[in-house]
Amino acid sequence: MLRSMRKLAIVFSVAAMAAGQQSGTRDVDGILTQARAEIRDFEKTGGKKGDANHPVEKWVRTLWAVYEESPRTPEGDKAAVQAVHLLIHADRFPEAYERADRVPADDPAWEDMPEILVEAGSLQNDFTYFFRKLTAVLTTSTKPAIRAAIEWNLGRVWQGQKQEEKAKAAYQAALELAPDSASGRQAERQLYELLHLGPGRPAPAFSATALDGSQISLADYRGKPVVVVFWSST
Repeated sequence: MLRSMRKLAIVFSVAAMAAGQQSGTRDVDGILTQARAEIRDFEKTGGKKGDANHPVEKWVRTLWAVYEESPRTPEGDKAAVQAVHLLIHADRFPEAYERADRVPADDPAWEDMPEILVEAGSLQNDFTYFFRKLTAVLTTSTKPAIRAAIEWNLGRVWQGQKQEEKAKAAYQAALELAPDSASGRQAERQLYELLHLGPGRPAPAFSATALDGSQISLADYRGKPVVVVFWSST
């Protein structure tokens, strides 16, 4: 039953992708659905990530064709990023890096590519390529949103390596470059956490209304042990 449902889903995805091609677009989500299903089935039946006939190569070529057909469009950008992502999940890091190297520094795909390269560095426990590539794009790109995305991801890796001062500087740079971008907002949150919510730092001042209607302030409890419980309801 599950196998039949999966085949039916793939059929629908193929139909959707064909319709997209006829209208001059390519359905990247549909391609990814097919790719992940085929890769999963290949590996479940004993296929190894290093096998020459691993389906990842076919799907990366398909995604890259979308990128080359529709450069600097949301679908094209997604296709490039997800092609690299598929290679990383298949432990084909040199191939993933070779594809990333093909993307120009001012290409909008670099707004999302850095996160994928963080994942690659984490999986390998080696950020050599990550730092080299992101530094090169950072110094070449003229797009604030791209440079903010790079600074935010540099900050994430610096923070993970316990180099807080470098992380703070990177987050601050991302925030200044593109405060309204997704990366700028993420950097603002993480910078706030580093500055105010880390172990050993003074808790941010706040006041609230108690259940009995009285006003309470954290400052009223200075010098006393305090347990703050955060909860919400929907």
